[in-house]
Amino acid sequence: MTSAPPGARRTQADRRATTRAALLQATVGSLVELGYAGTTTAEVQRRAGVSKGALTHHFAAKADLLLAAMDVLYDAFTADVRQAASHLPGGAARVRPAIALLWEQFRGPLFTAAMELWVAARTDPTLRAALLPHERRLGAQLRALAREVVGEEVARHPNAEAAYAVLLTSMRGQAMTYALQPDAPVAGPHLEHWYALVEAFAATPRRPGRGGRPPAS
Repeated sequence: MTSAPPGARRTQADRRATTRAALLQATVGSLVELGYAGTTTAEVQRRAGVSKGALTHHFAAKADLLLAAMDVLYDAFTADVRQAASHLPGGAARVRPAIALLWEQFRGPLFTAAMELWVAARTDPTLRAALLPHERRLGAQLRALAREVVGEEVARHPNAEAAYAVLLTSMRGQAMTYALQPDAPVAGPHLEHWYALVEAFAATPRRPGRGGRPPAS
């Protein structure tokens, strides 16, 4: 968001954008620190320093506020991953550090906030109805980001989508254990298993007629 020059009068659009940003940042902080149960509209108002009327003007329902906050987290997550990925090597040497980079992000605020919403949605039909299409969209974006980060060694394989689905689902399941064991080591057998899985997949000859070339004789 572009701020007004010093001394310039802020427009109504500027004020609305500032209020919306404050509400989303307050929601992100509350969701990560206090969880879904503690992220009440009153708590968000307090953190953002706005009135109830200002909150409802921007977000008619709590689910709308929560999902918009998830988008803020995902945008920051994507920017961080792309920045880190810009320093990775190319070719086959890229696969392992790329997987480690993706895994590192699963211990960040995006996953923490998402886990809070998944659990809450189980017993909240309104949140569940709003969350499902949102999760499908972010899931597709996350798989596209994984393809970009891991690189051509895997992405060019005709069945690469299946490899990314297995990898990210496994990472999500492993990351959930940190809710109970936050001090558990990040590295472990699971990381080596992911390396082996993706490297073996990338090395599998691609069959003619299914998007790949025949192996060299």
